[in-house]
Amino acid sequence: MVSAPVAAAGDDDEEHHERAVHEIIEKYNIEIKYDYIAMLMRLPNAYGEGAACVLCHNSTDPKRSPRGLDLSTCQGIKNGPTDEHTKDFIKPGNGKGSLIRRYLRNNRMPLGVRFDTPTDLPAIKLVKKWIDDGAKNDEVFRDKILPSFRSPTAYGGEQSCIECHMSNQEPPSFHELDLTSYTGLMLGADAIAKAKEGKPPVKVVIPGDSSASKIYQRLVENRMPAGISPSENRDHPNLTVLLRWVDQGAKCD
Repeated sequence: MVSAPVAAAGDDDEEHHERAVHEIIEKYNIEIKYDYIAMLMRLPNAYGEGAACVLCHNSTDPKRSPRGLDLSTCQGIKNGPTDEHTKDFIKPGNGKGSLIRRYLRNNRMPLGVRFDTPTDLPAIKLVKKWIDDGAKNDEVFRDKILPSFRSPTAYGGEQSCIECHMSNQEPPSFHELDLTSYTGLMLGADAIAKAKEGKPPVKVVIPGDSSASKIYQRLVENRMPAGISPSENRDHPNLTVLLRWVDQGAKCD
């Protein structure tokens, strides 16, 4: 099997490639066929440096394939993982709202944390419980959650959360996310950027629902393919093609 080349281009080249693919698809209203998607799923480095998707995800049997996700067939892709906690893996007509997009572009936090870092670390479990219990500005938050954001090792990485997220302004804080206070956390991300668009900030905590809270998702969900560098382009041209297929209805013919 011939693998897709891994580009050594800079950020400008990556953005150019992404934009070029998007503009051509839009200009000529190109219909994305499933056979092209099937090829991408079998191609190493298709979404950034890493193994082909079907190397790991090739069966609905969770004993043979992580989460029982079968990416070797069209119906398997559309069905998504077989575990009960996943829905909307593919939302025909809505690529941006499909979970597959999140799994292929969102880096796990803290940035650079190893793929095999446990997702049930005490600090992670505490964040989950705190959110599910209502995400209140209580003693648990002040005495346990907030200090964990200052710890370099609480979440399995080598730097603290607040090294990158310390203000509601960017720069210096990535995504304008402030994890130094309850107010900053509950305000969410990209408040200033979204305000310019007439939109509210991106909420990272949904009280009572940890699974829908972006801060919890980012602490437990590894970006795919497994072991991909967080510096890899998050909006790979092939991801543009995949999401276009979803936008067009995710047809299997």
